[in-house]
Formats: sequence, structure tokens, C-alpha cells
Amino acid sequence: MGPLAAVVLCTLASAEERPPLESQAATELRRKYIDLVEGWAGDVVFTPREQAAMASGKLVEDLMMKGPDDPLARRVLEQGEPAFETVTQFYPGKVLDRTILGSYSDPRRKRTGSENEFAVYWNGAIAANLVHGRLAGNAVQPVAHNTILVFRVTDKGEIFGRLRDRAVPMRYEKGYLPIVEGEFLRNGVRYRETAFVHHEETLAPAGGVAWIQFEMTNVTRQSQEAVLQAELILLDGAGLEAKERAMIGADGAVVLLDSDPTAEFDAARRLLIFRRKLTPGETAKVHFKMPYSPVRDPGKPPAEASYDKAHRETAAFWTHVAESGIQIRVPEQRVNDIWRALLLQNFVLADGPIFMYGSGLMYNDSYYPYESAFGAHSFTRYGHEDYGGALLYAWPPVAMDPKGAGRKYQNRRAMPFHHVLEHYRLTRQRGVFDDNRDLFFRVADEIVADHRSTMTEEKGGRPWHYGLLPPDNPAVDLIASTERAYVLGHSITNAQGLQDFGDFLVRTAADPEKGRYYLKEAAEFRRHIFEAIHKAAIRVPGRPPFFDLQTLYFRETPEFGPRPRTGARPRTGAAPYDDLSLGRVQGTYYLYWVQMQLEYDFFNPGDEPARWMTDYVRARNGFVLGNTRARFRADQPYGWINNVYNIGYNQFLLRAGRIEEFLLGFYARLAYAMTRHLYVASEGSPFIYYNTQKGGFVAPHFSFPNSAANAETLNMLRQMLVREEVDSNHETGVIHLAQAAPRPWFADGRQIAVNNAVTYFGKLSYRIDSQLSENRIRASVTPPARDPWKQIVIWFRHPRKAPLRAVTVNGAGHRDFEASGQVRLAPGASSFEIIASY
Repeated sequence: MGPLAAVVLCTLASAEERPPLESQAATELRRKYIDLVEGWAGDVVFTPREQAAMASGKLVEDLMMKGPDDPLARRVLEQGEPAFETVTQFYPGKVLDRTILGSYSDPRRKRTGSENEFAVYWNGAIAANLVHGRLAGNAVQPVAHNTILVFRVTDKGEIFGRLRDRAVPMRYEKGYLPIVEGEFLRNGVRYRETAFVHHEETLAPAGGVAWIQFEMTNVTRQSQEAVLQAELILLDGAGLEAKERAMIGADGAVVLLDSDPTAEFDAARRLLIFRRKLTPGETAKVHFKMPYSPVRDPGKPPAEASYDKAHRETAAFWTHVAESGIQIRVPEQRVNDIWRALLLQNFVLADGPIFMYGSGLMYNDSYYPYESAFGAHSFTRYGHEDYGGALLYAWPPVAMDPKGAGRKYQNRRAMPFHHVLEHYRLTRQRGVFDDNRDLFFRVADEIVADHRSTMTEEKGGRPWHYGLLPPDNPAVDLIASTERAYVLGHSITNAQGLQDFGDFLVRTAADPEKGRYYLKEAAEFRRHIFEAIHKAAIRVPGRPPFFDLQTLYFRETPEFGPRPRTGARPRTGAAPYDDLSLGRVQGTYYLYWVQMQLEYDFFNPGDEPARWMTDYVRARNGFVLGNTRARFRADQPYGWINNVYNIGYNQFLLRAGRIEEFLLGFYARLAYAMTRHLYVASEGSPFIYYNTQKGGFVAPHFSFPNSAANAETLNMLRQMLVREEVDSNHETGVIHLAQAAPRPWFADGRQIAVNNAVTYFGKLSYRIDSQLSENRIRASVTPPARDPWKQIVIWFRHPRKAPLRAVTVNGAGHRDFEASGQVRLAPGASSFEIIASY
């Protein structure tokens, strides 16, 4: 597979053929859609427990907003090792959620038809047929789903799931399959919805097909009438008619098929009404087929047999996908469900060879070299090496071409170097480099030239920027920066990228001589960066030392030094940001930069500047309940969080052995960075003052779902259980197993099992069985066999922190262990059987 020339400026053209709406019509349709969907949430009656959680959450919101050192997180840590229950004790999550349904997309072959996904809301409503239009800045972007199918019950037309204490929220079949189901009990009848998109069925050019079944069961001892209303909304107001079990639009294209020839059609309200007289215990079923966009030849109307066949095939397909890679089983079912659900969501979000950033109104057509490439590695780490590798071919033209990368070129151009090395370490595949060889060498030589271009003394000495990249616009949104500066973050990305490329060339024997040259240049580049950081660090009493990754000369850069008077320049000796989330937007982007640069492993836990950064963001309002805060929006009263830029900081904590703080970050993601029932994450999302209203309703214009946020959670779980140790991104040969597995997972009778984990040295498996009733924990390890490794450290994290007293390995006494629970294994055996005694 070669480069994808169609990827330009990280925005992909929609497969939709309908011409985009002009500005006024687009704005009106978008507002109409948002108002419609938000109206559903306004009518919900929450359970007493949900109401109590929202009421108690209001009591701590001012404290959460003010910070500045994440006081509620400190309370959690004071109670001991964080758990889901302790992280969620103060504040509610988002319970009125939504998810996506879509088909499997093979990145190695072209597909016909739309790649867009259906949206499924908390009330079982399904939205499709994404319309594009011109909004702010005249850019064409998603505006609204034009086709919306809403389900109501009883003659009163009560919306499905409105009374939360009578409903089972929408959830995934088996806890993780992309098949959603929910229930609602009204007037003695249980209405049960199941919906999915067949994993491979498509109708060109319409795209995928959603199958929906409603089961209506009389749960009383008397006869009851079940009434189901299917309201079909065409947001643009186009006409509808019912004909032969089909709902047909004004243009003659079919919008919906149903299974019941006796259904009533209320043309004025656009309702299909299904009535059934049910004896006690009797069940009746209604089926629907909904093409993603209207189509003239939708095939046969659905029947129970065809629905059952499609359901079986789809469930079997996604079950096979989930079971064909890594297998993780831990004593916490929520975790078992979440990792599978997020992985399968990301399979749905990928559109052919492009790992899309989102779906729906936000980021539906977007792809980003940093976020999407790091996200692609999660497929590989979870055992889908070919799939993850195929998604990497898209980004060299985006990142390494000045036109494709635009104003972010100086930073983006080095990213592919990191990712080709990472993918090679995991798989020994190098196809992306082979297809872009000339491009890679051109960019590497350009980085060396740029690095050397500033190695000039000034006024008899070396300026702070000696050996850094020349000035450029910081690779952040324009709201944060429009001025050129010596951007430390760019230099770090480029220095690490150059090192990684040199390492790759040596290890693959693609060009060892050139590789050693790049490694030498990268080492010098690294020294100059650290020298610049120490010179530029601003020291203010009572705060950690500060340096800005966005500009080396913080005091002298107008957009970054403390906010000046109108028209005035910043003062010399200016202090750094007081508040990273409630102050200037540059402070929030500094927080994101810290997260990104830590993810490259350029810094080590022992590096003083790394501690400065992590201490600063923790002390100056960088987090709330363990989540990265997002920029303050003056037009909204909410405090936002950003769920994409978290893993760098948490990865650094784990490398530093700060396990309890890492677990705070992990459970914070499960509690607040995703919805509670459907596990859908976003980039930015309103949080403080928002989750205590309407159940934290996931509105259509928020960036749910988000593939990079999903991948961060997947990668954090993988690091908890399997982590390769690195030093400045050079692997040391040490593999940590279960380093951050929560202590409750080691309680008596519990088991942790990881099978077929892809590592830098090949696949490994292990299992830990707690037998604390017999004062021991047993483990078995099958180490990697592909490449040599130096040491495996398996962590036995006793739930009560009891000291480890004796260890046997393969039946013999073993002395290489710590009383705190770490057992070190040396190479030699093809498998290890360990008994840790207490």
C-alpha cells in the first residue's frame, strides 16, 4: 500500500455526493438538529440515585473549578490506592450517552459507498445521513444527521427510556459488541430494542445498513396492548410516504423498511404505529432496516429470519475480532468490557486506510498525524499488527509534506520517524519506510540542517537558542499563537524523531552508516535542548521552575508573557502562567504540549526538567479529578476536560514508579473521560457544572466518539499490565508485568490473565492466580521468543501490602526478588512457574 495523495491538510473529503449547504441553510439545519436532540434530554426523569449523585456533585463544583492542585484527587489519594468507586464518589459521570454503529472497514482494500457511522442515542433513537455545509470560515463540515428514527411507546407516544427507573440504559451486547440494546417498561409491557449494523453489508452509494428489532413482552398476568411508534424525521423537511412496508422520500428513495404490513401510518406526524394484543407472557416482534442514506434499491423488507441471520453473523464476526488478538481477563468486569468495546469502536471509526479522529458533527472527516498515528499503535499492541500497520501509510504525506502539514510542518515532519521505529519494534515490519524512503531521508537531512543553522554565536557567546530549530509558528491552534518563536516543543519532537530514525536505520540495516550519523546529530541536538531549558527556566518563589515548550523566550514573546496592557509589550522578568485552565489559552496549550512531549519518552523520570513540567501542571490547575483540563471558554459556564492529552503524563508517572497516581489517572478515564454505559470518549467535553445537569447529556455537537481518546485508554491498560522499559526511548530489555495492576485484583481467588501480548521482543503471555488463603500467589509466564530480552519483572501487589518472604521459580528457590513484591526473571527458560509466598 502506498501513500494516500487524497489526504490533504488532515481533512478528508466526504464520500457523500449531496452538495454542501450554503452558510445560512447549514447553520439553521445544525441548530434544528441540536435543539431536537437536546429536547429529548430535557424531558427525562432520572432515577433517585442519579438525582442524588447530581445533587451531591453540585456541592463540590466550585472547589473543582478553582483547583488549583486538584483537591478532590488529593482526597482520593489520601484514602489509599485509587479505585473506580473512590474516584467516582464525589461527582457523577455522563449517563445520557450515545454511541456509534458501523461496519468493519478493511484498510487494505477500497470500499464503495459512505464510510460514515450511525449515531445511537440514550433513548435508542438512530441518526444517519450526515449532511455537510458551510459554517464558520466558509469551511465545509458536517452539519447534521438528516434522517432520525425515534421510538415511542403507548398511545401517548412516550419516548423510549424517558423514565430512567423503568428503563435499562442502552448498553452493548455481551458488554462490548457493537450491538446495542435497551429496555423500557410501560403499562405492563417490556419494550426491548436491539440495533446493529451488519459488519459487511453495504448499499452503494448509501453505505451501511442498520437492523433494528423491537421485542414487546407482556410481563403481567392480564392481557395488554403493546403500542410502538416509529417516528421518522427528515430534518430538511422533505416529504414522506408509506408504501409496501417502505418509507419513501420525495425523490423516490427508500429511507426505512419495516416488517409489518398492518402498520398504521400517521402522515401528519410521520409515525408508523404498530399495535399488538398480548396475552400474559406473550412476545411480539417488529423489525426495521435503515440504509445510512436513502437508496432506491434497498432489498427486501426485513423479516424475523433475515434479522436473526444478520444478528448471528454480526455478533460472530465482532466476537472473532475481539478474540483474535490479545486476551486480557482481570477481576474487574468493567475493565474487561471497556477494553473490548473501545477496540471495536476504533475498528468502526477507521474508514478504509484512514484512522478517522471522530464521527458525526465533530471531526467526522478529520485525521491528525500525532493523535491518529499514536492511536494506530493500539491496534498493534492489542494483537492486530497488520491492521495497525496498514493505518500508518496515510500519514507520511500529511506530516512530511510542507503543503500537507501546513503551518504545523516543522513539528509534524518528525513524527513519522517515531512511528516507523515503534511499529518496527513491535512487528519487525518496515513497509512504511520502504514506500517513503526518499521522503524520510529528505526530512531527516532537513532537520539536521535546521538544527545546525542556529549554531552561531552572538555577542561573543552562545544564545539560548543555540542548536535549536529556527523560529516558526508554534504547532497549536491559531487562538493560542500567531507569532514565530523558537519552539522548544518542535525541537524536542525533531530531536527525538531524528534519534528514532537513526535507530531504525541501524537496526533494520536499511542504512547503518547514515543511521549512526543521525544518532550522533540527535545526541548533540538533545544536549542543546537541555542547555536551553536550563537557561530559560523561570524561577518564581513557591512554584516549580517553569519553561514554556511553545517559546524559548517566554518573557519576550508578546502572546506568551503575562497578559500586557492593550498595546503594551510584556515586562522583562515576567512570571509564567498562574492558572493553566482558567487563565490564558496559551497556558492550556502548554499543558497539552507537556503531555505530547512526554509521550515520545524524550524525557526520563530522572531528568530535572521533566519533574519541573509535571510538578508545574499538577500545581497550577492542569487536572481535575485526575483528568487533563481543557481551555476555558468564555461563552460557556462549564469547566471542560480534554480526554486525548493524558497518557504522556500518566506514562511518565508509571515510569517513575508512582503507581497510585497512575491508577488515579486510569480510573479517572473510566469514570469521566467516557460515558458510563456505552464507554464513548471524546476529545474535549464539558465537565464541571455540566455533569450535574441532564445526566451529563452527550449532545450531538460534542466530539464523541474520539478514536485517539479510545486509544489512550487502551494503551494505559496495556502499560498497566505489560510495559517495556525505555531510557530516552531506547528499550533497556526489561519488561514489567502487572506493574500497576490494582491491589484488589490480587485478592484471594482472583486471576489476572494476559495472552498473546505483542511486545518489542515478541509475544508473551502470563497468568497470576491469587491463593492467599494458602498464603501464596502463583504465576506462570511464557516470555517472548522472537528477540532477546534482558529481564522480566513481575509484580505481586499484595492487597494488604504484606511483605513477600520467599519465591520459587520452576520448583527451585529464587533469591532475586524484593519484599515489596517484584520478582525478577532472567532469560533461559521457555516458561516460568512462580510461587510467591507470604
